[in-house]
Amino acid sequence: MTAPNSQQSASPAFIGSVAIVPLLDAPVLMNPRHFLPRHADRFYEEFGHQADDRGLFTMSVTCYLVRSAGRTILVDTGLGPRRRPGFPPGHLDEALRTVGVAPADIDLVVHTHLHIDHVGWNTVDGAGGAPQLFFSNAEFVIQQAEWDYWMADERLHAPGNEHLRECVEPLRHSGRVRFVDGETALDEHLVFVPTPGHTPGHVAIGIVDGAERGIIIGDASHHPAQLIHPDWSPAFDIDPEQSAETREALFERAIRERLTWFAGHWPHPGVGRLVRRDGRRIFEPA
Repeated sequence: MTAPNSQQSASPAFIGSVAIVPLLDAPVLMNPRHFLPRHADRFYEEFGHQADDRGLFTMSVTCYLVRSAGRTILVDTGLGPRRRPGFPPGHLDEALRTVGVAPADIDLVVHTHLHIDHVGWNTVDGAGGAPQLFFSNAEFVIQQAEWDYWMADERLHAPGNEHLRECVEPLRHSGRVRFVDGETALDEHLVFVPTPGHTPGHVAIGIVDGAERGIIIGDASHHPAQLIHPDWSPAFDIDPEQSAETREALFERAIRERLTWFAGHWPHPGVGRLVRRDGRRIFEPA
């Protein structure tokens, strides 16, 4: 994946008293031959009109700033400032500035999972190049199953997993990590929703205030094409069959419960509702 450099901010969405602000870390260019190798031909047949002249598609890396129960919470931290093969550097720091939030203002960092494009701003290079926490006052909340999977020696030290060593492993002795299991409440409005398949401990973030509900889906879905084809699992899904089942169930729940939908890899800001029209699921942007 590569990307043009662009910065956008979006207006907040509200679930009752909870404000959710989409922050674009970076747009990335997706090659279906790499991302959906089993389904690339069909993808081009049905969505090729959305491609650029190189056959690439724009995807977003959007993080969500949440103000809930008096705290300022960041859901995922994007690609980060470092240059990595196949990825652009992120600009979450700029996006935060545009909404008047400093890194030290973040009370809680919540990870849906620990992939490269969701942990990048956990650390920046400090004196001598050693990683230091970017969100200096934040507590990091991570699913125990997710941490155990990625911190296993064979993954932590594998080639290409520098992001784990630079952005995740430094949390180990920071005293700022809280590990949780499954459907755990973060406060009276926010709760982890297990959505496994993409990674073993992948979660979405459910939002509830009174009769209003929403969900930040993490990587349970990467593209609106999956509304039609939930079985189109990306190459990065660790368990493609389980991720397809998770997607199908989440789509149907979102329609049934009229959840406000926050999808960080769908076109920025990724906020709207899933509805059924003429027997097909479609996305109606907010």
